[in-house]
Amino acid sequence: MKMIEISKERFYDFIKNSPYNNYCQSDYYGIVMKNKEYEYSFVAYTDNDENILATSMFLIKKIGRFFYAYSPRGFVIDYNNTELLKKFTRNLMKYFKRKNIIFLKINPLIPIAEINKNNNYERITNSNIEILDILKGLGFKKRKETKPLELIEPKLTSIIDLKKFDFNSISEDIKKRIDISNNNGLEIINGDINNLETIFELAKDTTKEDITYYNDFYNEFNKNNNVDLLLVKVNYETYLINAKKRVEDEQIKNDEINEKFKNDTSEEIYEQKMKSDKDLETYKQDVIFATNGLKNNNDIVIMGALIVKWNNKITILLSGKDNNYDYLYPDYYLYYNIIEKYKEKYDVLDFYNIADDFDENSIYYNSNKVKTDFSPIITEYIGELDLVISEWKFKILERNNLLSNEFNN
Repeated sequence: MKMIEISKERFYDFIKNSPYNNYCQSDYYGIVMKNKEYEYSFVAYTDNDENILATSMFLIKKIGRFFYAYSPRGFVIDYNNTELLKKFTRNLMKYFKRKNIIFLKINPLIPIAEINKNNNYERITNSNIEILDILKGLGFKKRKETKPLELIEPKLTSIIDLKKFDFNSISEDIKKRIDISNNNGLEIINGDINNLETIFELAKDTTKEDITYYNDFYNEFNKNNNVDLLLVKVNYETYLINAKKRVEDEQIKNDEINEKFKNDTSEEIYEQKMKSDKDLETYKQDVIFATNGLKNNNDIVIMGALIVKWNNKITILLSGKDNNYDYLYPDYYLYYNIIEKYKEKYDVLDFYNIADDFDENSIYYNSNKVKTDFSPIITEYIGELDLVISEWKFKILERNNLLSNEFNN
């Protein structure tokens, strides 16, 4: 048994059927991270005939006078084979120690719980929780998330089985929002690298990364058509037609209520009148808005998303919207149309990040709500784990705040 570096071709051949095959375990991602001062390599644990038993793409970065290794969303191994996991970890520690690497960080795609939205967000753990105990027994320490979305990769996400998605499973309120967005002339178009900055500006308050990271990400993953950029725009012609129709319908309703009000000034009729007056004024403003947009040939992107396509899964890596157009529900429109667009070719939609804070007063509430309104499986992964290889060198980093500077920015 031995640890060796392997080619990307051998690496991809081994991981192709693994449930842990994901875009973070790829040379594309490795190249993206090179621009963040990482080097990458593919390391495998083999038998004496060099048959691969386990592997990972590792990112290596200098920290102070030393180095650390990071296996993004790895290892690629049978985690239920406890003996293999133990041997792989122990040999990996020896391998990295020779390279002056003082600790290893992992955040594997191991689901350990589902969160039941309908029962006060109760956590229901599964048997994978035993893998966490095994990793802790091997020396891994779990990094605690002191505030939501602090970890390198999200601990929580919401996942939709695209093959089983049923539009009838979502609430009537959500269906109504999707109808409103359709009736108000929203449309989705495919973008490219020239539109990336527009999306980033809409989403920058929701991400720790800068525009350079997403620019590099798009350029690398687009080499093999593994990324899409979708834009939500307002079609002013459709918007104007529907706005005029709303004015006409509401005007008829308003006239009828006003006629009633002449003879019936009860509180009920009065409230109906006030609501109709308000709705009528809103619809008239919509007509003005759409008319000006059409006249000025405005081309406004009100929402966008960067989507990674990998294996049988699509992941919404980045999304953002112009909150001034919330009344058009562009997020519900975009997410529903993503489901429709990709459900034939892909099996899974990953909304990517859910904040571990479901309080209605939380700053994350609205973002979480949209991503959980499509009846997804809210999934909790095993989290971020560190394996210290050299205790005394690790303590030097702690004393000099190098760890907090690296991971808590």
